[in-house]
Amino acid sequence: MSKLPQLAMIGTSLMVGLTMVMGINAINSAPSFMLNYYEYLAGREGAKPRSPVFWKQILNFYTVVTIVAQAVHEPTNLTSFMCRFSLLFRLEVSCALMIIELLVILLMPHTHVSEYSAIAALMIVAYLGGAARAYFENTGYAMFGPCPPVMLSGMLVGSALAGALLSVVQIVLLASMPSTYNAGLTQSLIYFCTAIGIICISGLLLTLLLFNPFARRYIAEFRSHRSPWANIYRHRKTVKTLSGKSSAQPGASKSYSEAAGGAVDAGAQRYLDNSSSSSDAEDERELHEAVLENGDHRCEDVLFDDREYANREEREAAAAKEARRAADGKLTCADLNEHRSLSVEKAAAHDEGEVDEGLTTAELLQEVKLWPVIKKIWPMMLTCFLTFGITYLIYPGIMLAVDSSNDWYTTLIMTVYNFADLFGRIASMWKRLWPPRNSILIVAISRIIFVLLIVLCALHKIPSKVPPYIFAALMGVSNGFIGTLSIVYSPETPSLTTDGERAMAGQVTGACLLIGCAVGSLVQLALVLPFN
Repeated sequence: MSKLPQLAMIGTSLMVGLTMVMGINAINSAPSFMLNYYEYLAGREGAKPRSPVFWKQILNFYTVVTIVAQAVHEPTNLTSFMCRFSLLFRLEVSCALMIIELLVILLMPHTHVSEYSAIAALMIVAYLGGAARAYFENTGYAMFGPCPPVMLSGMLVGSALAGALLSVVQIVLLASMPSTYNAGLTQSLIYFCTAIGIICISGLLLTLLLFNPFARRYIAEFRSHRSPWANIYRHRKTVKTLSGKSSAQPGASKSYSEAAGGAVDAGAQRYLDNSSSSSDAEDERELHEAVLENGDHRCEDVLFDDREYANREEREAAAAKEARRAADGKLTCADLNEHRSLSVEKAAAHDEGEVDEGLTTAELLQEVKLWPVIKKIWPMMLTCFLTFGITYLIYPGIMLAVDSSNDWYTTLIMTVYNFADLFGRIASMWKRLWPPRNSILIVAISRIIFVLLIVLCALHKIPSKVPPYIFAALMGVSNGFIGTLSIVYSPETPSLTTDGERAMAGQVTGACLLIGCAVGSLVQLALVLPFN
């Protein structure tokens, strides 16, 4: 297969990462515009706000509302109802809502709405944007979770790249334009239009994945023979498997076990017990006999990993290959699992009276039980929660409180953090740097020291502005590296055996990320008030 489709998918994952944090980064990476937002609403420089406390804490209020909205809505993406909607549909609708959020913020100063109306509108779009990012981010984890780790890492690198990119844009604007009232409006136009353009490009690239053979190989939804419109809402039907029909030879499975001297394991025996009287039953029995005669009884009772067969032609070629190998008496247990899945697909299609169209990712997710997946990945969930929860105890409010009136400080401290976070996430793509899975939880807990250090900087107990930059850099690197690994390790947990489980693991860990951010932001809001 050509490398171009794979590179295109990596590029898409980067753009998805850029998009999923674009709204909140558009606010936090340009703090001067938002801190003086009331002046633009009034239409004159030097206007006095009616709610000075709100505008002084606008970045904290907006961050808290949007992250709490994400934390509330992201778990709902795991419900059976939401799982019925296709991944592509959820992603595209979320893109549209995020664009609306940014447009409202951008256009309100030009309409000169009242201050209180603007405050209400900002909180509404903060909530709307938070809900949209929740579904977008969580669905992105489900999409790229079953893919090679580089895809999920690319998505997380993209989220850090968004902050770094927007910080660079803001620095260029500050350096090239005067700090005047009219220049601020011009900067906001350039800044938010750039963010909206990135979201639009991301939505387009996601649609193009429908035609990407590499994406179809790993993402079940894109392999469907139904149109994208037909897959928008798919309620998972109860599939009649081979066990749904009575076997023509009820004593067959017993005879197979006896022929093997009782050495058949539980997984193989369950499959033998589920033999059918369909037209493929004879082939199935011959395949099992070939396995048992070769003495390989280590079959695992796992669902078929449908990534290995991206289209119907490959499945048919594989079935013919297994039949030839069975005839030669050389069939292995791995071959049996693959052939079994092909037969189940054909039998299900036959019983439903449909053409074999394959299950979409939405349908696969509906078959996964949540609690067994949580029990397998809880250490990574806790690591993810602690990593981002500790970060948002001090980001952005306490970091900015060191000198919130200095435009260059507020911009540069965010830039340092964003680039450090990006560096940490890029470093996580190099597998040689990956620590043992059980060690990253310890590192996540130890990051609490950054809270104390940066609070001391905000209280000016640690003099000068150099230490805050150093602490912000260290916090960003550790956040990017450990946070990314916790999310990448989760769907790669060895005990997860199916694409549906891996997609669910990505979603659940992503929900922990947002819950951690929400808890940290709420606590930060209480901590930052004494500094103002």
